[in-house]
Amino acid sequence: MGGSAAISKFLSVRSRGVAFFINELDKEVTDRFVHRAGGIVTNVPAMDIIQKLISVPSGTETFVFLDPPYLKFVRPGSLDLYKYDMTYEDHYRLLLAVLDLKCNCMIIHPQCKLYDLVLKSFRQVQVTVRYHNKTSHEIMYMNYAVPDRLLNYSVVGIDCWDRQRIKRKGDRLVKKITELPVLEQNYLIDRILSIN
Repeated sequence: MGGSAAISKFLSVRSRGVAFFINELDKEVTDRFVHRAGGIVTNVPAMDIIQKLISVPSGTETFVFLDPPYLKFVRPGSLDLYKYDMTYEDHYRLLLAVLDLKCNCMIIHPQCKLYDLVLKSFRQVQVTVRYHNKTSHEIMYMNYAVPDRLLNYSVVGIDCWDRQRIKRKGDRLVKKITELPVLEQNYLIDRILSIN
Protein backbone atom coordinates (compact mmCIF):
# COMPACT_ATOMS: atom_id res chain seq x y z
CA MET A 1 0.00 0.00 0.00
CA GLY A 2 3.00 2.31 0.14
CA GLY A 3 3.24 2.51 -3.63
CA SER A 4 6.83 3.38 -4.44
CA ALA A 5 7.21 4.65 -0.84
CA ALA A 6 8.12 8.05 -2.28
CA ILE A 7 4.88 9.07 -0.63
CA SER A 8 4.24 6.27 1.76
CA LYS A 9 1.35 4.52 3.45
CA PHE A 10 1.72 6.11 6.84
CA LEU A 11 4.07 9.02 6.75
CA SER A 12 4.92 11.63 9.28
CA VAL A 13 7.56 13.68 7.46
CA ARG A 14 10.98 13.57 9.10
CA SER A 15 11.71 17.19 9.76
CA ARG A 16 12.99 18.94 12.86
CA GLY A 17 13.20 15.67 14.80
CA VAL A 18 9.80 14.29 13.74
CA ALA A 19 9.85 10.53 13.10
CA PHE A 20 8.24 8.94 10.07
CA PHE A 21 6.76 5.48 9.65
CA ILE A 22 6.23 3.51 6.47
CA ASN A 23 3.93 0.52 6.30
CA GLU A 24 3.67 -1.56 3.14
CA LEU A 25 2.51 -5.15 2.96
CA ASP A 26 4.91 -5.84 0.08
CA LYS A 27 8.33 -6.30 1.70
CA GLU A 28 10.07 -5.91 -1.68
CA VAL A 29 8.88 -2.28 -1.76
CA THR A 30 10.00 -1.41 1.75
CA ASP A 31 13.37 -3.18 1.38
CA ARG A 32 14.29 -0.51 -1.19
CA PHE A 33 13.66 2.28 1.35
CA VAL A 34 14.79 0.72 4.63
CA HIS A 35 17.98 2.81 4.70
CA ARG A 36 16.14 6.10 5.25
CA ALA A 37 17.58 7.53 8.45
CA GLY A 38 15.20 7.50 11.37
CA GLY A 39 12.35 5.77 9.58
CA ILE A 40 10.47 2.81 10.99
CA VAL A 41 9.35 0.29 8.38
CA THR A 42 6.67 -2.34 8.93
CA ASN A 43 4.98 -4.93 6.72
CA VAL A 44 1.62 -5.56 8.38
CA PRO A 45 -1.98 -5.26 7.19
CA ALA A 46 -2.95 -1.57 7.08
CA MET A 47 -6.11 -2.20 9.07
CA ASP A 48 -3.99 -3.37 12.03
CA ILE A 49 -2.24 0.00 12.16
CA ILE A 50 -5.41 2.02 11.57
CA GLN A 51 -7.14 0.24 14.46
CA LYS A 52 -4.25 1.30 16.74
CA LEU A 53 -4.33 4.87 15.41
CA ILE A 54 -8.05 5.26 16.14
CA SER A 55 -7.15 5.80 19.80
CA VAL A 56 -4.81 8.73 18.96
CA PRO A 57 -6.61 11.89 20.15
CA SER A 58 -7.24 14.89 17.93
CA GLY A 59 -4.90 17.83 18.31
CA THR A 60 -1.80 15.61 18.26
CA GLU A 61 0.91 16.02 15.65
CA THR A 62 0.20 12.57 14.19
CA PHE A 63 -0.40 12.65 10.44
CA VAL A 64 -1.56 9.61 8.49
CA PHE A 65 -1.15 9.39 4.72
CA LEU A 66 -2.75 6.46 2.91
CA ASP A 67 -1.95 5.44 -0.64
CA PRO A 68 -3.94 2.22 -1.13
CA PRO A 69 -3.91 0.14 -4.31
CA TYR A 70 -6.38 1.90 -6.58
CA LEU A 71 -9.68 0.20 -7.30
CA LYS A 72 -9.16 -1.89 -10.40
CA PHE A 73 -11.92 -0.22 -12.42
CA VAL A 74 -10.29 3.24 -12.09
CA ARG A 75 -6.84 2.08 -13.23
CA PRO A 76 -5.86 2.77 -16.85
CA GLY A 77 -6.78 -0.42 -18.72
CA SER A 78 -7.86 -2.06 -15.42
CA LEU A 79 -4.32 -3.41 -15.15
CA ASP A 80 -3.11 -5.77 -12.43
CA LEU A 81 -0.46 -3.52 -10.85
CA TYR A 82 -0.13 -4.72 -7.28
CA LYS A 83 1.27 -7.81 -5.60
CA TYR A 84 -1.28 -7.29 -2.80
CA ASP A 85 -4.50 -5.89 -4.21
CA MET A 86 -7.70 -4.79 -2.50
CA THR A 87 -11.28 -5.67 -3.37
CA TYR A 88 -14.13 -3.14 -3.43
CA GLU A 89 -15.18 -4.46 0.01
CA ASP A 90 -11.60 -4.03 1.33
CA HIS A 91 -11.68 -0.38 0.23
CA TYR A 92 -15.06 0.13 1.86
CA ARG A 93 -13.82 -1.31 5.19
CA LEU A 94 -10.65 0.82 4.98
CA LEU A 95 -12.65 4.01 4.41
CA LEU A 96 -15.04 3.26 7.28
CA ALA A 97 -12.05 2.77 9.59
CA VAL A 98 -10.47 6.02 8.34
CA LEU A 99 -13.64 7.88 9.34
CA ASP A 100 -12.92 6.90 12.96
CA LEU A 101 -9.45 8.50 12.95
CA LYS A 102 -9.24 11.67 15.05
CA CYS A 103 -5.70 12.58 13.97
CA ASN A 104 -5.03 14.36 10.67
CA CYS A 105 -5.45 11.98 7.76
CA MET A 106 -5.01 12.22 3.99
CA ILE A 107 -5.86 9.49 1.50
CA ILE A 108 -5.17 9.66 -2.23
CA HIS A 109 -7.16 7.82 -4.86
CA PRO A 110 -8.60 8.53 -8.31
CA GLN A 111 -12.07 10.02 -7.97
CA CYS A 112 -14.85 7.46 -7.77
CA LYS A 113 -18.32 7.20 -6.25
CA LEU A 114 -17.21 5.01 -3.32
CA TYR A 115 -14.56 7.46 -2.09
CA ASP A 116 -16.71 10.51 -2.76
CA LEU A 117 -19.64 9.00 -0.85
CA VAL A 118 -17.83 7.57 2.18
CA LEU A 119 -15.40 10.51 2.51
CA LYS A 120 -17.99 13.22 1.75
CA SER A 121 -17.07 15.02 5.00
CA PHE A 122 -13.42 15.25 3.91
CA ARG A 123 -11.92 18.21 2.09
CA GLN A 124 -10.97 17.33 -1.49
CA VAL A 125 -8.15 18.61 -3.69
CA GLN A 126 -7.55 17.34 -7.21
CA VAL A 127 -3.93 16.65 -8.16
CA THR A 128 -2.32 15.57 -11.39
CA VAL A 129 0.12 12.69 -11.06
CA ARG A 130 2.38 11.28 -13.75
CA TYR A 131 3.51 7.66 -13.56
CA HIS A 132 4.06 4.78 -16.01
CA ASN A 133 4.19 7.47 -18.75
CA LYS A 134 0.54 8.31 -18.12
CA THR A 135 -1.12 11.29 -16.48
CA SER A 136 -3.67 10.54 -13.79
CA HIS A 137 -6.06 12.95 -12.08
CA GLU A 138 -6.41 11.93 -8.47
CA ILE A 139 -8.10 13.29 -5.39
CA MET A 140 -6.49 13.95 -2.02
CA TYR A 141 -9.17 13.46 0.64
CA MET A 142 -8.32 15.23 3.92
CA ASN A 143 -10.15 15.22 7.26
CA TYR A 144 -8.62 18.56 8.32
CA ALA A 145 -8.92 22.21 7.31
CA VAL A 146 -6.40 24.00 5.13
CA PRO A 147 -3.35 24.46 7.38
CA ASP A 148 -1.90 27.88 8.03
CA ARG A 149 1.58 26.44 8.66
CA LEU A 150 3.54 23.77 6.82
CA LEU A 151 6.68 21.76 7.56
CA ASN A 152 7.89 22.40 4.02
CA TYR A 153 6.81 25.43 2.00
CA SER A 154 8.25 24.23 -1.33
CA VAL A 155 4.86 22.68 -2.12
CA VAL A 156 2.81 25.88 -1.74
CA GLY A 157 0.75 26.52 -4.87
CA ILE A 158 -1.86 24.71 -6.89
CA ASP A 159 0.53 23.47 -9.60
CA CYS A 160 4.14 23.83 -10.79
CA TRP A 161 3.41 27.19 -12.44
CA ASP A 162 1.82 28.61 -9.31
CA ARG A 163 4.72 27.31 -7.20
CA GLN A 164 7.15 29.01 -9.61
CA ARG A 165 5.20 32.30 -9.36
CA ILE A 166 5.27 32.15 -5.55
CA LYS A 167 8.99 31.31 -5.52
CA ARG A 168 9.83 34.25 -7.79
CA LYS A 169 7.74 36.62 -5.68
CA GLY A 170 9.43 35.32 -2.51
CA ASP A 171 12.90 35.64 -4.04
CA ARG A 172 12.21 39.29 -4.97
CA LEU A 173 10.91 40.14 -1.49
CA VAL A 174 13.78 38.36 0.28
CA LYS A 175 16.30 40.18 -1.94
CA LYS A 176 14.73 43.54 -1.05
CA ILE A 177 14.74 42.75 2.67
CA THR A 178 18.33 41.43 2.74
CA GLU A 179 19.51 44.62 1.05
CA LEU A 180 18.18 46.69 3.98
CA PRO A 181 20.33 47.58 7.02
CA VAL A 182 20.22 44.83 9.68
CA LEU A 183 18.06 46.82 12.13
CA GLU A 184 15.48 47.45 9.42
CA GLN A 185 15.53 43.76 8.49
CA ASN A 186 14.92 42.82 12.12
CA TYR A 187 12.16 45.43 12.40
CA LEU A 188 10.32 43.88 9.43
CA ILE A 189 10.78 40.36 10.79
CA ASP A 190 9.43 41.49 14.17
CA ARG A 191 6.42 43.14 12.49
CA ILE A 192 5.67 39.99 10.48
CA LEU A 193 5.94 37.74 13.56
CA SER A 194 3.64 40.01 15.55
CA ILE A 195 0.82 39.75 12.97
CA ASN A 196 -0.36 36.44 14.43
